[in-house]
Amino acid sequence: MSSLRRRLLLWLLPATFLAGLLASIGTYWGAVLELDDLLNDQMRYLAEHINVEPGERVVLSDTGNRPSPLRDDNADEVLLQVWSAGVLSFTTDSALVLPPPVQTGFSDVQIGDQTWHTFASQRGDKIFRVAQAQNKRWEELAGLALHLLWPVISLIPLLALFLWFGISYGLKPLKTVATELSERNVNSLQPIASKELPGEVKPLVDALNDLLERLANAFTMQKHFIADAAHELRTPVAALRIQVELAQRATLDEDRQMSLSELQTGVTRLTHLTQQLLTLARLEPDAQSPVMQSVELSDLCKSVITDQVRRAEASGIDLGLAETTESSIPGDPETLRILLNNLVDNAIRYAGAHARIDIAVRDTGQGVVLEVCDNGPGINAAERERVLERFYRGNNQIGSGSGLGLSIVKTIAEQHGAQVLLDAAPNGVGLRVQIMFPTKSWKLTEQENTP
Repeated sequence: MSSLRRRLLLWLLPATFLAGLLASIGTYWGAVLELDDLLNDQMRYLAEHINVEPGERVVLSDTGNRPSPLRDDNADEVLLQVWSAGVLSFTTDSALVLPPPVQTGFSDVQIGDQTWHTFASQRGDKIFRVAQAQNKRWEELAGLALHLLWPVISLIPLLALFLWFGISYGLKPLKTVATELSERNVNSLQPIASKELPGEVKPLVDALNDLLERLANAFTMQKHFIADAAHELRTPVAALRIQVELAQRATLDEDRQMSLSELQTGVTRLTHLTQQLLTLARLEPDAQSPVMQSVELSDLCKSVITDQVRRAEASGIDLGLAETTESSIPGDPETLRILLNNLVDNAIRYAGAHARIDIAVRDTGQGVVLEVCDNGPGINAAERERVLERFYRGNNQIGSGSGLGLSIVKTIAEQHGAQVLLDAAPNGVGLRVQIMFPTKSWKLTEQENTP
């Protein structure tokens, strides 16, 4: 399993080592320049202050408090020569022969494989020259580099240890969150406290809390749905059992046929209720979102009328398309068909025999309105909001419904960003249901998605 701690350590250690190495290199080059200037100043000082007295004794004319660079322990570090009229009159190493100086100041002289860095100073007819081998300088610089790099190299294990514990401490809030989540179950979906968490962990915890809240809502709705479904199924199932028992006990064919007819009606009602429950379960908020596409509402209305017209004619109901406008909206064709079928089904069930049901599609400029209007008994104004709730049938409803039709309509409308409005029919008799689809937002979204 991939370790975040190990990954951070593998990134931070090389980065820290590289930073230390770059700092050492910068310090090294700064020290090289300082040391080069220091050695040049030493050579200049020697050349300008050394005199050769009779008897070839070398002395410094003005030593002050500075130590002599010609002590026995460092006599081999520099070479001192005195030239007079182009002739070497004094040298601290007679075995080493350098050509006569051709100019004063600093210069490099190549003797065999060795380069000598020299400084010449002329006083009177004498030229005093101080020389130092370049390899001697590089030995000093190599020692300096070693002293600079050793602290960086020796600190790597200690730095790795500090980084390991520092990263562990930094990741401790994640472990706390993981421990809290491991103790949760479907009955404990309370949000995780995020007040004391670091800013980097807080967005993750906020997202988890949002997920926990949605899960809690989904579980609550599922429990309510199961409880409501069990309550609603209990009555028709009990009625079917009674009709079966009556059919079994019937001794006359007329009584048996009546019981079987009632049984068939109960089965039809139970089938309708089961289909409505399955539809509602499929439309739950935690269910998979439908794939939106362009839907022509006029064509959808004509198709639904074709499916429902025979059922309406059986009850003497006049079902038709009163007004239509060619209007396309974004939506899922299947769920929109369920929405319109439920509206028409409710109208047929509750409007009563010989009623009139008109379907209309209008473009208001602000959106498209899908309307189903009937001249039946209607719904009291006080109950128009409640009939959109699950299993609510209303006090004056005489039809045999499940109380789920308008709830399904509301759920599908919300999925499409539409609004459900219930009011009285224009003539004051009956019920008018309007589904208002905001096409302006659809057109804007369509333009934004156009490449």
